[in-house]
Amino acid sequence: MKNFMIVRKGIGDIFLIKKYYSVLFLVLMLVVETGIAQAVEPDGFTVQVKVTGALEGQKVFLRKESALDVVVDSSVVADGSFGFSGKTDYPQLYIITFRRMNSEQRLYAIPVFIENSDIRVNAELDNRATQMELIYSSGYPYEKIVVSGSRFHAIYQKYTVGFEHLKAVNRAAFDAYLKYSNPGQGEQVGSISAGIELVNHIDKTKQQMLAYVRSFIKNNASSPVSLFVASKHIDSYSVQEIDEIIGWLSPLHKNSSYWNGLMKKVELVKSCAVGAKYIDFEFTDVNGQKVKISDYAGKGKYTLLEFWASWCGPCRFDIPHLKEVYQLYKASGFEVLSISMDEDKSAWLKAVKEEQMNWPQLSDLKGFEGSLSKLYNFTGIPACVLIAPDGTIVSRYMRGSWMDRKLIELFGNKFGAKY
Repeated sequence: MKNFMIVRKGIGDIFLIKKYYSVLFLVLMLVVETGIAQAVEPDGFTVQVKVTGALEGQKVFLRKESALDVVVDSSVVADGSFGFSGKTDYPQLYIITFRRMNSEQRLYAIPVFIENSDIRVNAELDNRATQMELIYSSGYPYEKIVVSGSRFHAIYQKYTVGFEHLKAVNRAAFDAYLKYSNPGQGEQVGSISAGIELVNHIDKTKQQMLAYVRSFIKNNASSPVSLFVASKHIDSYSVQEIDEIIGWLSPLHKNSSYWNGLMKKVELVKSCAVGAKYIDFEFTDVNGQKVKISDYAGKGKYTLLEFWASWCGPCRFDIPHLKEVYQLYKASGFEVLSISMDEDKSAWLKAVKEEQMNWPQLSDLKGFEGSLSKLYNFTGIPACVLIAPDGTIVSRYMRGSWMDRKLIELFGNKFGAKY
């Protein structure tokens, strides 16, 4: 028995094996019983790209989608090919951007969901296309990009195909509304009911998009792609829906920096999403007096926070309609606070005088450099937030026919023949 050894697998289970097999056997037993066998992740990634239509000698850059101003790696097109290398701490979307010869302008972009692996990309690009036609978020022709070696890119591609279709439907619905609200010189805007019908259709197509996103996240909760998708769309949901989405996402994500970024965004979004309480803020009115949102909101009326600026054309285009509905509904319990994002006091006061708005005019004169836009989670204007009498945010979109519809819902139809 000197060439054999005894191995105990479990209670009552004893095996005799030859000594020179003992080490291998014990290792295999450890793998089977502890489940620690895992594929060893490569130390980093390589991306080899073959592009039809790229200009010889073009400079090419690899950037994280979450930080487009930062160059991760760069290369130069040679014989229609180029490559990148690096290491990603978590699978995520990267963007390959090209630059015009002798120019800082980005010509076109290729999205690739990168993990630490050897990735191959074949793309067909058209140098005649404009930048806006080729930026991935504006409807990039994904069918002209073939990516291999990234399992997560395949999931991302599948998501994108479905989402882009729904986005195109939504865009067509919105274009129809733009024709209604901007009929052209000498043309009359249609009836109030026609506008409401159009925005109902827009909202229906948007809800289809959001339902698709929620379904994708729920069905792919353990995938890093769902983490990316959630970060892109989380601010379109109510507080309750946000909690539901975060609950679906796998705990496997919680050790990633990407998860931490999403949680910071969720904290911000939830603080001013539909269903949350409004955030108080102090301003100065046109007379130099200190005024807070709480001086008006949560006091028995529906209060609209209307964020605008003297330099914002679309904001000022909407003012005549806002003045009209204010006159119709103020007696019913509708209040408006115009909050300017101006930094130039004289420009703000001049615009207020020109527009003749008969409701409180407020500003902290810090524009987007202040904390207001961050607290209320908007990056452009016009923007608006409707606060219920109890201080709860009930809408973050009160423009044009959306405003008409909401006011009719709250107070009844006061548009008369215009309806």
